[in-house]
Amino acid sequence: MDNMNEMRNKIEDGKYKLTLEVAAPAYFDIYNDVDIKSGEDLVRNYLRSNADDGCFEDIQIKYNKDRNSIRVIANLDYNNNEHKDYSNRGRLM
Repeated sequence: MDNMNEMRNKIEDGKYKLTLEVAAPAYFDIYNDVDIKSGEDLVRNYLRSNADDGCFEDIQIKYNKDRNSIRVIANLDYNNNEHKDYSNRGRLM
């Protein structure tokens, strides 16, 4: 999914709210449902592909039929910039 918009809002030191928005056709090429599990997978893959060390939690996912887009919102925590092995990071499943 190369055509994804990313927005970040700093909540406090080391904590951010991440919003990813992707066109619905591109989303449905990969995922079958608009659910938490798919949202987690999308965020996890996005962070991996960008070598982003954030731990994610509190996934929200919404399908906006008027805009024909999927929006995924997650909280990111960087634990005072402590880097971790990605394979052990923030699994919610």
